Amino acid sequence: MDAFLPMARQAFRARHGLPPAGETVPAPESPARLFAWARRHRLTGLMATAAPAADEALKTAAYGQAQHAARFTREAERLFALLAPRLPSLALVKGPALAAQAWPQSGLRSYDDLDFLCAKPGFPHLLAGLQAAGYVPATDDPRRLEHLWHYGWGIAFRHPEGFLVEVNHRFFPPHYPWPRRIRVSGTDGFAPQPLDAAAVRAPAPALHLLLSCEHAIWHGWARAAWIADVAGLLARHPDVFPQALALARSCPFAERALTAGCAVADAIFGPGLGPVGRMYPDVVAHAVARLAGQARGMDGRELRRFHERFMTRSEILAYRLRRTFTPGDGDFRRLSLPPALRGLYWLLRPARGALGGS
Repeated sequence: MDAFLPMARQAFRARHGLPPAGETVPAPESPARLFAWARRHRLTGLMATAAPAADEALKTAAYGQAQHAARFTREAERLFALLAPRLPSLALVKGPALAAQAWPQSGLRSYDDLDFLCAKPGFPHLLAGLQAAGYVPATDDPRRLEHLWHYGWGIAFRHPEGFLVEVNHRFFPPHYPWPRRIRVSGTDGFAPQPLDAAAVRAPAPALHLLLSCEHAIWHGWARAAWIADVAGLLARHPDVFPQALALARSCPFAERALTAGCAVADAIFGPGLGPVGRMYPDVVAHAVARLAGQARGMDGRELRRFHERFMTRSEILAYRLRRTFTPGDGDFRRLSLPPALRGLYWLLRPARGALGGS
């Protein structure tokens, strides 16, 4: 097995000023395999710091990533300045904001888009503002765009210069458990976050920790960079775990996801990152195997069962019902109803399911 995870741990701890984990990590036998693994897990910048003798491809990619991050950071600042006056609940989620909180140098974190949240009624101002900023919706069907927004699936916008922006009024898709009291229009968990030349409204480190743990579980531990986000927040903000646990209260799934995510982060980038230790040993072992390339990714059905691993019975029931009955993009593509009649989707959705639709 390639020693890429131990290399990542060594690089992470060195960049965060943590003591070494006490292991000797050999140089990679195949720089090309290291480069492929780092790109797949969005750790190009971090792994370049750990492999000074690696081939030029990894170094070049790391420099390009840093430039990419700088461009997206400036674009995030520009968009926030343009949109925030009409959208007081606007918040930048993950991306440059999380990089500033969880990474020792923001250019080390990789991302391909900018994620914003704003309150549901702000859709008209959001649409007008992004179009004025040079963006066009990823779909040219205005009805489908409105339906995606209304039902909480989120919408995407593209800019001719290559920027992709995704916006929602929910933190996750409608069926995925999330603490009800944490809303983008509220004050719990949000704070001004300085980026480069300006500050934006963003989740504070505790809310980003909770969000990052749920996000990693949503995708079934698909990328090591998402675990590095969690580990970085734990390393840089010593009181962040109890604060995140307070935000998660009243949502058992969120509490369990938080604990499991931090346990996985400690197993990969620890020890000593958080108070949870090695809880959920079977989950941690699966995550390590997945990220080390020893276990395949989960298909849709397996991933849903994995989500349910952290839910109570009532949460499982709500998760299944919402996934079954909430109208989705497949419904909007098959039948483009006018917004005034979108309530009919609630009737058409179960009919599609009965006939074998997805």
